[in-house]
Amino acid sequence: MKKETTYRAIIIDDDELSRMILERHIKSTPSLELVQTFNSSVEGLAWLLKNDGVDLLFLDVEMPEMTGLELLRTLPHKPLTILITSHKDFAIQAFELQVADYLLKPVDFTRFTQAVLNATKKLGMNGHAVPVAAPQVSQPDELFVKVDNKIVKLNLNSISFIEARGDYVVINTENKKHIVYTTMSAIDQKLPSDQFLRIHRSFIINLKKIELIEDDSVLMQDKYIPIGGSYQSKFYSRINKL
Repeated sequence: MKKETTYRAIIIDDDELSRMILERHIKSTPSLELVQTFNSSVEGLAWLLKNDGVDLLFLDVEMPEMTGLELLRTLPHKPLTILITSHKDFAIQAFELQVADYLLKPVDFTRFTQAVLNATKKLGMNGHAVPVAAPQVSQPDELFVKVDNKIVKLNLNSISFIEARGDYVVINTENKKHIVYTTMSAIDQKLPSDQFLRIHRSFIINLKKIELIEDDSVLMQDKYIPIGGSYQSKFYSRINKL
């Protein structure tokens, strides 16, 4: 029988009861090994700056000396993080910091297990400790983006193309345009490469939405999008043509 991969976890939480619950949950989870527990954000930060090899961080948001969000923003190299909080008002901040999940106190074991399963899937995909006989991970069919003060779910099949505009991008769907403050490189990394392709420094397209190709341009939603010179070889090798 193959041995299950163990992920190294630490807790930073100044709430004693919450800390005890997390410790109990981690000890009840065979795939996790608790390597350190801190009741101070400052001490936890100091330890993280000196030590590598942490796979998963359970981090309290509301701490006095330095909040969990401030701690994450300070770290140059962030371990995958699950936020622990007493409030529901941190969804936007959690999204911005790309945390794996956030759990409300008191942390229920079922919800804890769900968050850990999601996090360990991401760890395997990102090249950290990879579980033996890991299940096949399907390509995502949706993308969550921050628009104004809301997080909007977009179906990937509804996206036609994405255009860079200075410090933001415009995501063009079948019915609407969404302005998102991010970079082309960041959004390109989130899109499945078998469906989306960057064909110009300012454009990413959905290959399934191409209407026609003419004079090194593609027609999408009545707009001709240029295929940049340095992108043409890769583009033409990807399309299925006679």
